[in-house]
Amino acid sequence: MKKKMLFSTFLAGFMSWTVNAQVNNVGINTPNPGSTLTVNGSFAATYKTMTASGTVGNNDYYIAYNGAVDGILTLPPAISGTGNFAGRTYHFKNTGTKTLTISAGGAELIDDQNTSGTGVSTITVPPGYYAFLVSKGTVAGTTWELVLVSSSNTMPAVNDTYLFSSAQQNAYKQTCTATTTPSWVKTEIKYNQGMQINTANVLDLSSGRFKAPTDGYYMIYGSAQFDNSEVSGQPSFQWCILYLVKNFVTTPNNQLVQNYHTNPGVFASGIVSAVVHLNKDETVSMASAAQINGAGTEYQVTATSIYGYKIAN
Repeated sequence: MKKKMLFSTFLAGFMSWTVNAQVNNVGINTPNPGSTLTVNGSFAATYKTMTASGTVGNNDYYIAYNGAVDGILTLPPAISGTGNFAGRTYHFKNTGTKTLTISAGGAELIDDQNTSGTGVSTITVPPGYYAFLVSKGTVAGTTWELVLVSSSNTMPAVNDTYLFSSAQQNAYKQTCTATTTPSWVKTEIKYNQGMQINTANVLDLSSGRFKAPTDGYYMIYGSAQFDNSEVSGQPSFQWCILYLVKNFVTTPNNQLVQNYHTNPGVFASGIVSAVVHLNKDETVSMASAAQINGAGTEYQVTATSIYGYKIAN
């Protein structure tokens, strides 16, 4: 009697769903599967919450990271031959307020489609962002492919745009060397009064250079006043020019944009802006040059400001 009851329970559970096969295809709740596996119904996989760094497991599928500190989740190592998991997918959502990093682990890389054609060892998932990765099945080089990184917010996170902004008023005046020859001397403008915003310290205050942390397109804007009112004798400008320069003090200096004034007196202002593609670690500086009537040897720049951010990969 007990065996009959157990069999009846099993049979009732089995009859609640049906499995069909057709031309090597398998269907669940459908008699006509059109793909290798066709499911006519809902689908569920593992949902997991993590609050600390760790390793992504073989049975993981969707991981929500909600740690109180920045965390690193390391993908499983590639397997050659039997056990190779080509096509395995992982989904990550940063549901916390700290930065999540996804690491390929070891010498393996993630193909993030960057312009250099090489992979990266890690990707960053800022708060509110989602990342989707798939195993390529390879065992060296780029073993993972980044399918998508997106945000559930309407605006990108500051950490993703590398926003920087600085402004200093008349309290600080930078003294620059004027040129007395046909060659224009370019002086980088520095920001000794400090920063309002400097995400990931992308702007070097001592040199005035913005260094791109990743490949991509960046918007850079700058302004400055040429002001000789406090220079001895108040010499007037023969001309003055404000630049945005790519890769300063390299050969060649790439002048992205310039604002030029001729015979403006003792005071002139300039505004420069540009959208530029930068490879990782390339720089952009705001710089100036001037020649003084009467062959003066120096001039001053004041009330300077600069800001910028990444706009696209």
